[in-house]
Amino acid sequence: MLTRARDGYVFLVSVLAVGAIAIAVVATLLLAATSISRNRLTLEESARALAHSQTCAEHVLRKLRIDAAYSGNETLTLTSGSCTVRSVGGVGNTDRTVCVEGVSGSVTRRLEIDVERVYPSMRVRQWQEVSAFSLCP
Repeated sequence: MLTRARDGYVFLVSVLAVGAIAIAVVATLLLAATSISRNRLTLEESARALAHSQTCAEHVLRKLRIDAAYSGNETLTLTSGSCTVRSVGGVGNTDRTVCVEGVSGSVTRRLEIDVERVYPSMRVRQWQEVSAFSLCP
């Protein structure tokens, strides 16, 4: 009879140990799924923010073609975020600098564009994504 009681305790302890391991595995999987979901959302927002900044950059370059005195300092509201044009550097046809940033959710992406000339055909020296602006005030 003493052996049966020990067998019952061994079984109970085994069930508790297996249950604790199963709970730990399930909790780990849930945390991993949550993390993956957050990362996916951030990547989507990042892609949208880059698209917004590119939209803004193209907007500015078109504005410069229409009006060489265009100075920037405007914010465009887009369907899933916004983009901001900082002040456009330079004067006239040559050596213009454009800085824009696109925002989607909590993500911001910035572009700096160094325009060599506007007319007769626009020539861009450099178009790059930056973490902080260096060409614009």
